[in-house]
Amino acid sequence: MTPAVLRLFFWAALAAVLVLSLLPVPPGLMVFTWQDKLEHAFAFLALGVLGHLAWRGRLWAVSAGLLAYGALIEIAQSMTAHRMGDGWDWLADALGVGLAILLMYRRRLA
Repeated sequence: MTPAVLRLFFWAALAAVLVLSLLPVPPGLMVFTWQDKLEHAFAFLALGVLGHLAWRGRLWAVSAGLLAYGALIEIAQSMTAHRMGDGWDWLADALGVGLAILLMYRRRLA
């Protein structure tokens, strides 16, 4: 895929994560206690990998941007009546970004 196509997918995924993060959580959707943390980590892992592939050579800039984005989502959630900002969610975001960094380094070394 070309960088332009990857960037389009990245921006679409970024928007989807924002929308899903601000929607109310339907009752019964949570199956286990730490499910939301796992969802945060996987979402930011996917965003990290997609962003790093779209902007090769900008690993740290993409990572820093995603960490800021995760923090802004938590602030936005705290401003809604149906969601709440959570520092643990941001740490799960950071874990996902960190895993993306590791995957990108491993990919370069392989």
